[in-house]
Amino acid sequence: NFLSRINTEIRERRGWSYGLSGNVSLRENQVPYIINAPVQADRTGDSIRVLIEQINAFNSTNGVSDGEHTRTINGNIRQLPGSFETAGAVLGALRSNQLYHRPDNYWESVATRYRGMSAAQMDAAARAVVDPSKFVWVVVGDASVVRPQLTGLGLDIEVVPAS
Repeated sequence: NFLSRINTEIRERRGWSYGLSGNVSLRENQVPYIINAPVQADRTGDSIRVLIEQINAFNSTNGVSDGEHTRTINGNIRQLPGSFETAGAVLGALRSNQLYHRPDNYWESVATRYRGMSAAQMDAAARAVVDPSKFVWVVVGDASVVRPQLTGLGLDIEVVPAS
């Protein structure tokens, strides 16, 4: 969400972006964690370094705070009505119920389940799926500007030219 740690650090504190976001996308056999981080070209390497630091801190001693827990639960509940505004959205919800073998009334109890989740449970769930050692970093930009910034980060670098 907009108040996320990564957004606060890179946008608010450092001024390298207009906004970042991260989210978990549910899939049948995998749970990718996707970070969208449009940053200044000259701060690409610095931004990735900060992201790695933030994720490692989260996975060590700086997990989900009480404030983050409350904000996330309230935000997720408030967005539920808007998730069903179109026929396509309703169909998508039905399809996800089928895909994940959920009961037809799954969405009726989501808010209650969210409210029942503790900060510790949220923290454990996030830690279970956010493994920075499995991250694939996709960086889009001018290779002559961006690549030199990436060499000191210990990441494998493969340049794919735009065609």
